[in-house]
Amino acid sequence: MSLAEEVTRGDARRVTDQATTTSPVVLTADAIAAIAPEPLGPIAGVSHRVVWRNEASMAGVMTVSAGHRLGTHRHRVNHHHIWVLEGHAVILGTEVGPGSYVHVPSGVGHDIDATGSEGCTIFYLYLR
Repeated sequence: MSLAEEVTRGDARRVTDQATTTSPVVLTADAIAAIAPEPLGPIAGVSHRVVWRNEASMAGVMTVSAGHRLGTHRHRVNHHHIWVLEGHAVILGTEVGPGSYVHVPSGVGHDIDATGSEGCTIFYLYLR
């Protein structure tokens, strides 16, 4: 199973009820911090907190620890939007830091590589 399928079919299903409703969701920083980080499949040094999802899309906060990487992968259908909150990583051959934004269209191979940095925390969207 690809990483995209694992995220869409596996981890996304373990989200709290409040994040899966069709009602508006407002989460304070404390509420997000209270969501237990989950490993992203078997990938060492990578965890995430899903803050919202529906049957086709999801949003979350992901941390790639210093010296780790997500690994090159593609999303078959969804576009991947990334906003770097803290730290640094290399994405699509460019070093990005706080405030940086990346859009990866579906089908494009990409990685979040923090092997040469202090790690990074991103806000991400998988949108169809």
